[in-house]
Amino acid sequence: MKALPFPCIRPAQDRVLEALPAMGSILSGNDALRGAIADGLMLKDPGAAYYVYECSGEPGCVTGVVAICPVNVLTASDESAAESVDALAAARAIAELKVQPRPVSLAYEASPVMDIILGAAKEGASLYAVTDPAGITHRVWEVKREDAVAAIRAMLDQAPSPVFAGDSAYAAALAGASQLLADDVRAAGTYTGKEPFNFAVAVLFPAAQVSGAAPQVPTGLLTHQVARF
Repeated sequence: MKALPFPCIRPAQDRVLEALPAMGSILSGNDALRGAIADGLMLKDPGAAYYVYECSGEPGCVTGVVAICPVNVLTASDESAAESVDALAAARAIAELKVQPRPVSLAYEASPVMDIILGAAKEGASLYAVTDPAGITHRVWEVKREDAVAAIRAMLDQAPSPVFAGDSAYAAALAGASQLLADDVRAAGTYTGKEPFNFAVAVLFPAAQVSGAAPQVPTGLLTHQVARF
């Protein structure tokens, strides 16, 4: 499957506890997000990276890799959800914000080698270790060293296509936002197929670790800019 590293917009490491409760305001519009970046509350990573995400608490601990995947991976979600009024409104809001506010969850067949690679990444210092009000701890590690990025990409290239394992309404909104942005660019005659909105940021969990709905990354912790704002 195709799953690539990406430049992330995320909270400043030393201000994450200030940023997360304020995400409703920060992600309310382009001006608010630009202001948070100018203030140093949020930051734009200068280069592309993969991120390792760990969610621990009841009923256990799961580890996934965060990457951008072609937006067509979302077509496996509930088609009826895509036609709902709420999904259409959410799609317009994401298209206007031009940022995907959190990863969508997918499940894939991870190899033992991938488990070793991600385990090695988790031996380093984490970017974040945040416990939410429900007692769930969210940890994130950044992987940007060239050899580590290449190793993860090689493993993901060999993996079969992932299976949708998240919120159908949210996936429908992301797919809708991508379509709205693509329509605008096509109308301008500048569409190439390589635009960021053709990709959705996803957290890929090993299928063996996920039963039913997968864990959800907190809104605003790892976002993907899908168009210029």
